[in-house]
Amino acid sequence: MKIKSDTDLHVTTTWGASIFLKAGEEREVGDDLGLQALQQGADEVKEAPKPKAKAAPKKRGRPAKKQRARNEEGHFVADDPSTPDVNEAYVQDEVAAEEEKAE
Repeated sequence: MKIKSDTDLHVTTTWGASIFLKAGEEREVGDDLGLQALQQGADEVKEAPKPKAKAAPKKRGRPAKKQRARNEEGHFVADDPSTPDVNEAYVQDEVAAEEEKAE
């Protein structure tokens, strides 16, 4: 809790905790000392709320899932380095591909 006092203020609790507030100086204290200071005339300093980030627009439909490509024997297919714009090691999920075609 942040507190601030208009005048010099000495706050002491019955369990022995003590702080000194200089006039006009903000100070971060625990809730117990902060409440004591508020009772003795200090003010709580509230920070301005941070602006919320704008949410990204949601995409419609289900995202396309990719699965590892397999050959006829069930072994994984490697990516061909001679085609940098195509990744042969993965194929698009058939269900997601059919949904995209329907839209």
